[in-house]
Amino acid sequence: KKMKQWQQWLHTVIPSLLQPYLAYRRLSNHFWNPVDYELPMCGCHQTRKLRVICIDFNALQSVDLAVCPCAPAALQFLWMGYFPCAPLGPTLAVSLQLLSFVRQLFMCIPPNTSAWCESLEAYLAAMGYKVDTKVWNCHVLYHYPIFSTS
Repeated sequence: KKMKQWQQWLHTVIPSLLQPYLAYRRLSNHFWNPVDYELPMCGCHQTRKLRVICIDFNALQSVDLAVCPCAPAALQFLWMGYFPCAPLGPTLAVSLQLLSFVRQLFMCIPPNTSAWCESLEAYLAAMGYKVDTKVWNCHVLYHYPIFSTS
């Protein structure tokens, strides 16, 4: 029986990332320093290529991964300092630093999603990106990136 995405997160991915996340957080000094890592070599011969867009404070970058059951994308991204947008076969990953900042931001600001969306749009514009479609619902913006390079 095939699991739904939320079940995959709940029963497989999040439990498997808990200890590595805590280790990464400690080793990176709460996401401030990069962590050198080396994934174990695998002989399962089930490797597939995966191209993912990574977002952090400074840039968007495309990253190519070789994923397999021994080295899943979520674990590789965690050790790179990112969190994937999907449990299997993600196409987008966001830096742990940026997620930490956004978590703190949402703890401190009043619930004004329009202001947040407009701020994000202005921030991306200053980096040379342009929002192709005006989206006033931040939930949509979170889950469906609609910006492109100018």
